[in-house]
Amino acid sequence: MSPVLGLTGSLCSGKTTALRVFQKKGASVLDTDELVHRYFKKKNSVVYKKISENFPEAIEEGGICRLKLRDIVFSDYKKLKKLEEIVHPVVIEELKRWIEKERNKGGVAVAEVPLLFEKNLTGLFDKIILIYAPLDQLKERIRDKYKLSPDEVLKRLRLFSSLEEKMRKSDFIIRNDAGFFRLEKEIDKIWERVKRG
Repeated sequence: MSPVLGLTGSLCSGKTTALRVFQKKGASVLDTDELVHRYFKKKNSVVYKKISENFPEAIEEGGICRLKLRDIVFSDYKKLKKLEEIVHPVVIEELKRWIEKERNKGGVAVAEVPLLFEKNLTGLFDKIILIYAPLDQLKERIRDKYKLSPDEVLKRLRLFSSLEEKMRKSDFIIRNDAGFFRLEKEIDKIWERVKRG
């Protein structure tokens, strides 16, 4: 059976970059954020229809405007929970199907799941990889990427459970604060350990 690894971390911690490095090494990969974006584009999907019904102000001619939806849900906790009720069950089901398929293949599989701990999904994976960066770096990355105020940055970060708790529950921990080359080296070490079994 192939090992399936869960890759997690907070916003802008470097998860997607790490996932691409694993893919380059030959791992089969799944980015759950990409799944969500696909659902947002499929006008005939259940997710799209439910978002249209519950968040009509986020719908534009081309489909769901992710920026508008983001502003809506991050300004109202109840709306955020509603969005999660719509999106998460569908994504989790697809994640489970992907894991089942990957277990029967040869090789290593890695799924990027931002809310892995928050949604109690650790049991789906053989090993958990946590990637993190110091808080000041995270705040700066989030602010620069999403053009948010300091208060908005903190709101986003509060969605993730405490770093210490995640560290205790993780099999591998990557501190991502020293550039791509260092990140790649850390992933090399994990890759070798996983391949050895």
